Amino acid sequence: MNTNLFQRFENDTLFLGLSSGKNFGWGVCSQYLIQELSTMTRTHVLSETAGSAVNAHLPGKLFVGLTDVQFYPLYDQARGRENYGYTFFENTLSAVSVENARRFDKILAGSTWCRDRMLEHGISNCGVLLQGIDPEKFHPVKKRRLSDAFVIFSGGKFELRKGQDLVLRAFKILQQKYSDIVLVNCWYNMWPNSVKLMGASPHIRMNCMDTRNWVSFMENVYAQNGLNPKQIKTLDIVPNYILRDIYAQTDIGLFPNRCEGGTNLVLMEYMACGKPVIVSNTSGHKDVVDSQNAILLNDLKPFHLKLDPGGSIMAHWEEPSIDEIVESIEYAYHHREKIQAQGDCAAERMKALTWRKSAESLMNSIGVTAHADRTQTN
Repeated sequence: MNTNLFQRFENDTLFLGLSSGKNFGWGVCSQYLIQELSTMTRTHVLSETAGSAVNAHLPGKLFVGLTDVQFYPLYDQARGRENYGYTFFENTLSAVSVENARRFDKILAGSTWCRDRMLEHGISNCGVLLQGIDPEKFHPVKKRRLSDAFVIFSGGKFELRKGQDLVLRAFKILQQKYSDIVLVNCWYNMWPNSVKLMGASPHIRMNCMDTRNWVSFMENVYAQNGLNPKQIKTLDIVPNYILRDIYAQTDIGLFPNRCEGGTNLVLMEYMACGKPVIVSNTSGHKDVVDSQNAILLNDLKPFHLKLDPGGSIMAHWEEPSIDEIVESIEYAYHHREKIQAQGDCAAERMKALTWRKSAESLMNSIGVTAHADRTQTN
């Protein structure tokens, strides 16, 4: 350990043990929180090189990402004078979760839904820290028409929890009625085991699991399920900074997710662009949507995910009705001007949910003081 490094820290330094990466939710969240906090207070991002990532006596507060539903920290050897965790989970908490929660002064959840699940399990040292959006990248945009088609956008990594099987089942029904409806999807998933869970869907068939060529994999799924590929545009991995241009070419976003431990960052960024959405009124979604800024999917039924046919339930989710999804899309199709008012409300709602606001909320939750003299050491 570099002891000289830690002698330079003030006792009110905020140590940040967060993830890295730009093309998945945790990475984007971590990047923005680090960026905003570093302009407001004294911070240090945990580092293997500096020794802070394995230091059990950090001279300040530690805010660390929790990697799974068991609440194991991303940096399990680092400890501060006070310790705060940040969690997004969708599966059922366990006795291990409860035990590990005792290691923290407080655990902040990415949604009210997650916090409520912790309270149900007797974890009282908890709170809520919502994600934000970047208003410079995501702000209202007019549709840039490349055709007269009615274009549906669906985002989020392709997995059972996100509900893209429901999107495909509903879209198949709509294809048979409307030749001018197009689906644009941004579903790239870098985790094959997560993709495999879609095999438990009761709504689609998925025999091929080779995801090395993403577009080919998805086209195989369309073929297995009798979808017309000419009405579907499949995107590969897309950098965050060009998403707004994609959103501009679409009419409505469809998010029939079965569960969200956070607020669904793709949903928030789409709404920030002033685009109307159809969204399941469940879990983390409920922190950002209402009847004024979204078409809500309220016809929900319990969906229980088991480890195996005879195993225990690993997740309690809610599944939207395919009939209601189809009806909602048809309503949007026939009321294009009317639904734009909801898109305008969505953009206004997102103005209050920036990453700057998230950072301020974090500081208030864990008692961190803002400093004009911000000394950041990485």
